[in-house]
Amino acid sequence: MNGARHSSERWQRLAALAGAMGIALALFLSYAAPGALGGWLAAFFFWSSLPIGALCLAAMMGLIPGVWRAELQAQAGAALLLLPLAALSVIPVLVGLAGLYSWASAPGSEGFRGIYLSPLFFIGRTVIFFAATGAIALLLLLRPRSTAIAAAGLIVFVLLDTTIAVDWLMSLEPDFHSSGFGLYVLSIQATIALAFLILSSLFAGNPGARTEVLGGLLLTALLLWAYLAFMQYVISWSDNLPASVSWYQQRGRGVWSLFEYAIAMLGLAPLLLLLFPPVRCSRTWLIALCFAVLAGKALEAVWLVLPVAAGRPGLTAAATLLAFAGIGALNLAAFPTSMRLRPRISGSWRERAESLP
Repeated sequence: MNGARHSSERWQRLAALAGAMGIALALFLSYAAPGALGGWLAAFFFWSSLPIGALCLAAMMGLIPGVWRAELQAQAGAALLLLPLAALSVIPVLVGLAGLYSWASAPGSEGFRGIYLSPLFFIGRTVIFFAATGAIALLLLLRPRSTAIAAAGLIVFVLLDTTIAVDWLMSLEPDFHSSGFGLYVLSIQATIALAFLILSSLFAGNPGARTEVLGGLLLTALLLWAYLAFMQYVISWSDNLPASVSWYQQRGRGVWSLFEYAIAMLGLAPLLLLLFPPVRCSRTWLIALCFAVLAGKALEAVWLVLPVAAGRPGLTAAATLLAFAGIGALNLAAFPTSMRLRPRISGSWRERAESLP
């Protein structure tokens, strides 16, 4: 047991070191080459979706009873402890606002739009988002069975997350507007978190893991993502608004059209396969499909951000890969520690509650 733990800790240290090196190189390229910081934004969005999406799932676990709560509650609680890493990962975006967002470097427009799309207000909303989600996550960890905390936390979280999605992603093109964009982004975040949590549960070697339940959860998440993505696409085109049409046209040219096909294939193929019970109940199939879904969501994060990034494609691609690898290595290195800390945090609350007269 001690040997296995020592080996795990050594792997964590190596992963953390590799992650730090990757992050340093990614930041160097991001600030040295105009437009390359978009790769960092895409990587930040993907990896921050793990704790942010897990927060949504953890709140839902407090409201929706069933076997799924026993299967994933420990992993979801551990993922919540990665929120500080996500908050640190957004700092390069806040520092380099002018290199990412056209409104940050242009003279502000008059009225509410000019105030809302200002660097100081943007940074303030991001700080408020992480402070609020951190508080909700802590309450869910301390009181995992409180339906009141789960219900209030879920409402506040959805309002905050759909708002911050507009800031981080939709404001890359400030003329583009979509009322469903925030929910579409939330579906991506929840799917990323769920696929990661399922992989964590399956790789933990739990012989009693209910693969049919986990497969059904992944199927539900993919159905929700497909519905929201398709509805946004249909509404944007049916309204025939130039900014909405241009948003999709820009992401359908050249190499980005290949990204569209890959995103659709890596999302819809697992969805269709999970309709078959033998696939849904197979541990091997479920692991493979989770990896496919995560690959598709990584491409989707890049597809959302980089088509509007101006810069040298080679340097931008290198910065993007290094950012994904660096931030990812740090999250993967921290997750086992989060798994060990979660029961201590929850247990400390139970001990204090039991000691009260």
